[in-house]
Amino acid sequence: MDPEPSQQQCAACEELEPPFTLTVIKDNVFRRLCTDCLLKEHRNLFCPVCLDVYVAVPPPEASTICRLCSSTTHLNCAPPPPSSDNNLFTCPPCFDPNFSFFPKSLATSSDHNEAVLGMEKVKALLAAAEIAVASAKNAEARLKQEAVNKCIESVDAKKKAKEAFVYLEDVMEKASGKKTNPRKRKAIDRTADSKKNLSHKE
Repeated sequence: MDPEPSQQQCAACEELEPPFTLTVIKDNVFRRLCTDCLLKEHRNLFCPVCLDVYVAVPPPEASTICRLCSSTTHLNCAPPPPSSDNNLFTCPPCFDPNFSFFPKSLATSSDHNEAVLGMEKVKALLAAAEIAVASAKNAEARLKQEAVNKCIESVDAKKKAKEAFVYLEDVMEKASGKKTNPRKRKAIDRTADSKKNLSHKE
């Protein structure tokens, strides 16, 4: 029997205890990722050089696109291409297979038994956290919309069921020779009219 995965384990690289893990939601599936894997899987959401998360993707005249992964980098962050062709640009993760946005483990200082975070690591961690928060907000919005749609469908189904029940009662009363209640008659007429309107539209 396989052991249960650690709650800290990264779902992508399977590192057992990375320094930080964050949760992202895609297609209603929760994934816990280490900082490095989260950033590598969401390179289209930030500049892979300066690590600024995009509110909006920069315009073509102010950015360049990686020829391998289609990530977008600020033009002033990218090194000048060897020719006038911007399509020759390769982002750092694609250029170097061993590239890492954030280490799998952190070194500790000699004076204190505490992990040392440089400015680049802090920026990477903040970018990953911002992406994780945006992922959660997007998932929340989708779930709310799904709930609204389900409510609308439920109300519509209840209305149709009620109309069908009234119509069935009328048929049964006619078959037994009883007079139909005027209120039921109106409801049945409305049902019939709505069916006619639908057939005309089709």
